[in-house]
Amino acid sequence: MSLDELKNKIKEEIPISSVIGNYLSIKKSGSSLISLCPFHSDSKPSMHINDSKKMFKCFACDAAGDAIGFVMKYKSLDFVDALKEICQSQGLNFESYQEEKKSNPRAEMAKKILALATKLYRKTATTHKFPPYDDFIKKRGLNEEIASLYNLGFAQAKNSLCDYLSSIKDDSERIKAFDTALELGLIKKDRYNEKAHYDTFRERIIFPIWDQIGHVIGFTSRVIRDDQKPKYLNSIDSFVFNKKNILYGFHLAKNAIREKDAAILVEGNMDQVALYNNGFHNTVAVMGVALGAPSLERLTALTKNIFLALDSDNAGFLAMERINRQLAEKGIVAKYIEFSPQKDPDEFLQAQGALALQTKIENAVAAYDILLDRIIPEKLPEVLDRKLEILNKAFELVSPLRTHLAATERVVNLAKRLGLKSEPGQIVKNYQEFIEKIEAKEKTAARFNLKTPPIESPSHGFESDENELSETLMIDQNSELKLQENNLIAFKIPMNKTEKLILQELVQLPSLLSEEKMLELLDFVTCDEVKKYIGKVKKIILEIDESEYVSVISNVINSTDYSSDLREAVSSALFKYKVRELDNKTKSRLISDMKTKLQMEQLKIKKEVIKKQQQECSAEEEMTELLNALSEIEKQLQALKKTRR
Repeated sequence: MSLDELKNKIKEEIPISSVIGNYLSIKKSGSSLISLCPFHSDSKPSMHINDSKKMFKCFACDAAGDAIGFVMKYKSLDFVDALKEICQSQGLNFESYQEEKKSNPRAEMAKKILALATKLYRKTATTHKFPPYDDFIKKRGLNEEIASLYNLGFAQAKNSLCDYLSSIKDDSERIKAFDTALELGLIKKDRYNEKAHYDTFRERIIFPIWDQIGHVIGFTSRVIRDDQKPKYLNSIDSFVFNKKNILYGFHLAKNAIREKDAAILVEGNMDQVALYNNGFHNTVAVMGVALGAPSLERLTALTKNIFLALDSDNAGFLAMERINRQLAEKGIVAKYIEFSPQKDPDEFLQAQGALALQTKIENAVAAYDILLDRIIPEKLPEVLDRKLEILNKAFELVSPLRTHLAATERVVNLAKRLGLKSEPGQIVKNYQEFIEKIEAKEKTAARFNLKTPPIESPSHGFESDENELSETLMIDQNSELKLQENNLIAFKIPMNKTEKLILQELVQLPSLLSEEKMLELLDFVTCDEVKKYIGKVKKIILEIDESEYVSVISNVINSTDYSSDLREAVSSALFKYKVRELDNKTKSRLISDMKTKLQMEQLKIKKEVIKKQQQECSAEEEMTELLNALSEIEKQLQALKKTRR
C-alpha cells in the first residue's frame, strides 16, 4: 500500500476528533466539538472540530486544516513524520503503507551506511579495549545506560568503515556504498591515490546525531589528544544532514519538554548529554551557535518557556543574543543562565552539581534584562542627548517583541533608570512610533522579497527637550526599493491580504473557476503559489462531485508545493464551505470585483514604492516626474473605485 492510501485512510476512516483528542482536551458544545486552540493564547475555546467535514478551524487565529495538517503544525513535523505519529497513536502499522515502488536508492543507501557506522563505532567502544573512550566516560560521570542510550562510540586509528565497505561482494553495491559514504563525508579520497579511501573519523569519541524522530543522520566526534585538530569534527552538510536544522537530543527531550512546559537550550552535544544525565531531560542542544528556522519552529511548538544556557565565552553570549532575538520575534521572552567562572553547563555540573543548576534555573532572569543592563554605562551620562542615544539602543534591542508588554515595560523602566523626566505614556508612544516605522519598512521589503536593512540609532533620535520626546528614528530607505514599475512582477512576491481574501472566496465559490473570465483575473495575481493553486483546481473542478469537493481540495493542498500560509487560508475557507448556486450575472460581477481589487492592490504597491523614492529624491526634475506618476496612479485608483460603486 502507498502513503497516499494511508493518507486517505486516516482522513476518511479516523475521526479528526480522535486524532486531535490525543493532544488536546475536547468537549461538546451543542452539536459542535470545541477545544482550546494551541496555536495562540486561548482562554475561551475557539477551535471547532468537525468530524463530518474532517477539518478543524480556530475562529480566533484562523488556524485550520485536516487531521494530518493539525499534527504537522502542532508537533512541527513534516508530512511523512506526521503520518508516522498518527499511525503510532491510532495503532496502525506505518511500515506496511510504504510505497510499493522502490524508495529513493540514494536515501536508502545513506540510511544503511549511517546505521552501519553507528553500530561499528558503538561495538568498538563496548569492547573496552580502547582506554581513551573508557577514560572519557569515567571522567564525564556517564554510566553504561547513558552511553547506550546515546549510542556513544569510538573510531579507531584505522580505516574500519572503509574496510567494511570494501568487503561488500556485489560490485555495483560496493561502488554505490563508497559513493554515498563519500557524499556523507564519512570517508575521504586519498589525495595521492584516487582509488584509495580513508575514514574521516579516526581516534575520536563518536556522538551519533539524530533527526527529530530518532534516525541517525550524521555524527559529531571529539578528540582524545590535545594535539588533534579540530577539537570537534562534524559530519559535513549533505542531503540528509544540515546542522542548522538539528536540535541535538530532541527526540529524547521532546516528551519532557512538553510535560514540564519548558526547554533548556545548550551549546554542544556534551552539555546536552551532561544535563540529561543529571535529570534535566528537557534539554536540547544547538549544533554550533546557530538555530535554524525548522529547529525554532519545532521547539516553540512544544513550549514558550525557554532557558538559554549557552557557553560563558563571548561566542556563547553572542549566540544568546541572536537566539533571544529569534525567540522574541515569536513573542517569547527567553531566560538566561550564566555559568561563570565555569565555561559551560557541563563544567558547572561537575564543579557545583545538579542542585546548584536547579537553583540557577529557578532564579533565571529574562535575557533582555541582561542585555539592557549592558547598554547602560556604569556612570550615567549627564548630557541629555547621550541618555536619548541609550534609550534609542534599548528601542532597537527590544524591537523584535514589537508592542508586547514585555517590551514597553522595559523601555519605560530603562527611561526611569536614565533619569529622563518624560511621562511613561510619552515613552511608550515614541516606542510605538519606532515600531511602526520598522513594520512599514519590513512590509515594503517583504512585498518585494528584499532584505530589510537594519535600523540605525543616530545620536539625536529625539529633540533635546526633557518634557517632550520627538519622533523616533528616521529609517534609511534601501536603495534596492528604487524599482521600475514594469519590474514589479519580476519579484517572487508572497501572498498579500487581497490575494488571500480572493483565494478564500474562490474556495467557497468554486463554480467561478470554470468561468472564462478567470484567465483575466490570473493576470493580476502576483503570488506564484496562488496562481498554481487556481490553475490546478480550475483544471479539475468540472470533474469533482459536490460531495467530494472538500476532500479533493484538502488533498490538493496537502503538498510541499504550497506554503503553510496558503494551506491554512484554503483550509479555513473549506471549513465554512456550503454549496451555493450562482447565476451567470452574479459570477461575472464577482470575478469583475475580484479583478478590480487586485488591480487596486497593484496600484497601491506602486504608489508605496514611488513614495519611498520621493524620500530619497534630491533633483527637482525627478521629483516632478514622481509627483506626476503619483497623480496618475491616484487617478487610476479613483477610476477603479467608481467601478465598484
